[in-house]
Amino acid sequence: MRRILLISLLAVATAMSARQIQIVDVDNLPIAAVCVTNEKGALVGKTDNDGVLKDTKGLDKLYFSHMAFQNKCVKLDTLSTDRIVLEDADYNLGVIEVKPKELIYVQNYYRCTYVDEEGPIYFRAGVVDNTFEVATKKISSKTRSISRASIGLIRVVINALAGRYLNNWAKIDTITNYDRILKYAKKGYLKISEPENGRSIISDSICTLGYVDVDLKTNQRTLVFNRQKFRQHRHEAEEAAKIEKMKREGKKVKEKENKEDVDTDDDQYYEVYRIDDQGRSSVRDMIMTQLMASGKLKRTKKDYIILLEVFPVAYDYIDKKDFKQTRKDNEVEMNIVELRQFEKNHNIPPLAPNLQEQVDKLFAKDLAK
Repeated sequence: MRRILLISLLAVATAMSARQIQIVDVDNLPIAAVCVTNEKGALVGKTDNDGVLKDTKGLDKLYFSHMAFQNKCVKLDTLSTDRIVLEDADYNLGVIEVKPKELIYVQNYYRCTYVDEEGPIYFRAGVVDNTFEVATKKISSKTRSISRASIGLIRVVINALAGRYLNNWAKIDTITNYDRILKYAKKGYLKISEPENGRSIISDSICTLGYVDVDLKTNQRTLVFNRQKFRQHRHEAEEAAKIEKMKREGKKVKEKENKEDVDTDDDQYYEVYRIDDQGRSSVRDMIMTQLMASGKLKRTKKDYIILLEVFPVAYDYIDKKDFKQTRKDNEVEMNIVELRQFEKNHNIPPLAPNLQEQVDKLFAKDLAK
């Protein structure tokens, strides 16, 4: 009995010592999917839909990264409150002039940063030339990318297993994820609440999955949505229905073994689009997108976060005869020095300094040339 009481008291003491902080924007709205790292670029955690980091792990200095906001370093012992404000990033493409041409040309820059409890172990970046044929709604893409990893074998494995997926992630899409969510809502899979202070909450029958912010001053719509949890809930509901049917029919039910290398798996999708007066968007209206995938590996027991960020950097309306020349004019050399300059030229929000320093170490030989 005394042992049980002691364990309980220790658990309570541990929970009380875990400091929570909340990350908000200048309008005091919570920011989900903020990556939090320490001075060495090692993963501390991420914020949930309420902008909350549940445990600072006893650290005094933390770095906060999000593609839509300015990076920030905070010494926690200087805070008078557990709420931290991030300023908007100044990345913006400006107004696009609509022209009666056959094709819409979109050039995207993307980067992928894989961070675990030891720091960045894989980095990939590239440029994707996209063309969208207005009449047929057909998309064609050409990607050029480079990658590095802390261990050569890691790079080979990730490139082989996920390289094509990462390149495809950076392509434009004919439909926004917000439009997909509207379709799921019409089918009854999701609910979207009435807006309050410009924010609508997205949920299924189990929990809140994200939100939509509409800013009429800037004509922008921001979507945050946990796609993995939504898919998981739907799959579990379908599996439960199948099992119940089998039981009614007197059939034997076998338990499925989890053979994946991940104990927990989660993601957070983030997109910002321009909207017109009716709230509509097209392929040329994307401002930025991010997918934050996270989990814990079974074998190493390490938490990880994978950040996939996409920034459109060039738009144009072109004819088919101009197609090849436009792609040629916008080609970028695939080396880290050129890509760093490309980021600066297009005002792409940089990685947090602590992450950038560690990523640069992966490209140390290239940067030394």
